[in-house]
Amino acid sequence: MKNELSNLSAISEIKLNTEIKEVWGLFSKPSHLELFHPFCRSNKIIVWNEQNKTDELTYLNGIVYERNIYSWQKNKGFKLYIGKKEGKKSKVEWKLKSINEVVILTIEVTPYVSDKFTLKIYNLVLKFYIIPSLKKYLICVTKGIKFYLESGKIVKHNQFGSHRWFS
Repeated sequence: MKNELSNLSAISEIKLNTEIKEVWGLFSKPSHLELFHPFCRSNKIIVWNEQNKTDELTYLNGIVYERNIYSWQKNKGFKLYIGKKEGKKSKVEWKLKSINEVVILTIEVTPYVSDKFTLKIYNLVLKFYIIPSLKKYLICVTKGIKFYLESGKIVKHNQFGSHRWFS
């Protein structure tokens, strides 16, 4: 598992001992976050067809984010924007790579730029608070995916620890 800070993005990478078509099949299911996301209360579909994919993620603490998927590449990954419906959105990339019967899943989140602080202060907040918190979040999500694929069991709420933003 690789986790790092890269260009003010949070990244989590995990090896999955399965075939890429199984991982892609999981991600292609409507409401898939309800199966493996440890901080997901519900994952409601707004639109889920060949042309458009938009859903709503309600976290355990009641926060509701909309996910708008803008790039969908079968067996390779997808890209989306996530955030409050009328608010600023963060960019998220889910990437799949198959190497020697192992799938490498990488999730990268690039947070939106807040205008609540000066850029200098925001960069410090980003580096020392937001990115580490996002990294912890992503590690729990990738562990959930691995757990679900290996056991076939739905991930429990906060299964890998709670999160101060979403639990």
